[in-house]
Amino acid sequence: MEKGGTWKRRIIGNYNWGSLCMPTPPWKDGRSLPPFFGKDEKLSVLVAVVMGLQHALAMVGGIITAPLLIAMLGFKPENQAYLVSAALIVAAVASFVQIVQLRIPGTRYVIGSGMLSVMGVSFSFVPISQQVISTLSKCACAGVPCTVGGTCGACAGPLTGECLTPEAAYGKVLGTVLVCCFYQIFVSFVPSRVLRRVFPPVVTGTCLVLLGSALIGAGFANWGGGIFCSSQVLTTKIPCSGNGEVVLAFGHRVYLGLGLVVFFAIIFAELFGSPFIRNIEVIVGLLVGMIVASSVHYSSCDETGTCKSLRFVTGQQISDAKWITFLWVKRFPLGFYGPAVLPILFAFMVTTMECIGDITATAEASQLEPVGEKFEKSIQGAVLADGINSFFSALATITPVTTYAQNNGVLSLSRCASRYAGYACCVWLLILGIVGKFAAIILTIPNCVLGGMTTFLFTGVVVSGIHVLNLREGLNRRNRFIAIMSIGVGMGVTLVPAWVNITSQFVDYPFEGNFWPINPSWSPAFRGFRDSIIIVMSNGFSIGGFIAVFLNLILPFDRNDAPSGIEEEKTPVDYMDKKHVEL
Repeated sequence: MEKGGTWKRRIIGNYNWGSLCMPTPPWKDGRSLPPFFGKDEKLSVLVAVVMGLQHALAMVGGIITAPLLIAMLGFKPENQAYLVSAALIVAAVASFVQIVQLRIPGTRYVIGSGMLSVMGVSFSFVPISQQVISTLSKCACAGVPCTVGGTCGACAGPLTGECLTPEAAYGKVLGTVLVCCFYQIFVSFVPSRVLRRVFPPVVTGTCLVLLGSALIGAGFANWGGGIFCSSQVLTTKIPCSGNGEVVLAFGHRVYLGLGLVVFFAIIFAELFGSPFIRNIEVIVGLLVGMIVASSVHYSSCDETGTCKSLRFVTGQQISDAKWITFLWVKRFPLGFYGPAVLPILFAFMVTTMECIGDITATAEASQLEPVGEKFEKSIQGAVLADGINSFFSALATITPVTTYAQNNGVLSLSRCASRYAGYACCVWLLILGIVGKFAAIILTIPNCVLGGMTTFLFTGVVVSGIHVLNLREGLNRRNRFIAIMSIGVGMGVTLVPAWVNITSQFVDYPFEGNFWPINPSWSPAFRGFRDSIIIVMSNGFSIGGFIAVFLNLILPFDRNDAPSGIEEEKTPVDYMDKKHVEL
């Protein structure tokens, strides 16, 4: 009998599932808390599987969004599906390395945080990748823009421009990342206290606000029907594809309505959902949007009165997709693009500070002391894992990965910080990535539904930045001045990119504009340097972040302001008191 009871505890456990799965009406005061599991506490198989599923579903929305936004720039459908699958597989491998914590032999350094901190594809590199791919794939025939592999094939004369396929341009992004990620590996050996002095919350918070603002634009463009048709709406009336069989003008009420379905589903999940549902409300919203989009049809009538019933979701890509896939079934020719080095390096600065902040939040949610030698070792290992995993992700055809923040919300609600749940999460992500049909299902999501989800997701990045801006000494006069100057310029460049760069008017050479016109006599090296500066200046979070770092280093502190890089040392008792108050 004892043996049977032991087997049952190991497989099923005695977890109170009601606290996790039962919904709580919003008018009822106080939502019950489930039991807490420490980072090294063993879980039954069922509990680990369910807790890991929560983390995986909370991550999926963010993991698939970054490669989808990049692949929308003209990638072939099979390559789009591959990038989604590859991103999930890379996230599984990277998260395992981050969770397990491996010691480097013969040193005091480690790889990985040793906590339930998971990794996914970073949004910081999306605007840079989009800009580089758009630039390198520009091509013209006798001054008329054409597409490589499409209309350019009919050109009788020589082509002008870089004229690379989007896939070849993406390979140059990956090759540049392979070189630049050694910066983050090097930074991981710098004491975290020094990093926090150079990159305090006023710098990282500003970068997050600007990054989220740029990404919200992409979310809204998809919500209205698609990114390409949104960029042409002021000059032409190109209809929006990417919404199944339905092709309507940008901003059509049908597109906006389907995006609103996702928003209302997320609100409903937050109001009435159990802790489990609230942890995965982004996926719930996406799922409800897909169900509605699959159920409704759009009736289109021509001038003769003949009407057709069009679908927003079609199953052709799903039926054509293979059941099993893996990394490297599709490959992109690696290259190097010098002008992208500076913005990519700065993106690594941002992800490094994101990592430190997320690990600190994970430690507090795991009821660990975010001070002392063990915590500093977790910080060092986490940043090193970010750099090494980003090198691996580039080799695995995916842009850099970083430690994800949304899982700290899952930790707080589920109260399960056990690394065994993290290992189960990695298995779930690996399964989702290997099953090729899952990526095909993702690709059938209409742009308008995806836009509704990503707008919510990216707004969370902005809100996280606002929260970071108020950490430690908060927005005192000095920090407010830094934020005003940085966000002012960064947001302005995001809203009006032609302020620096007018790429649509010049196809013979990228990054043309009135700010720094091209001189044909320049050497290739100087022209590459000039392009690097233009990329930084035309990317809102890059130029805003550089301004924030510069001002933070030169501006003196007021007499009553605590220095930004010096944290007040707190004892374990202080943190225990803080947790007692929160509980």
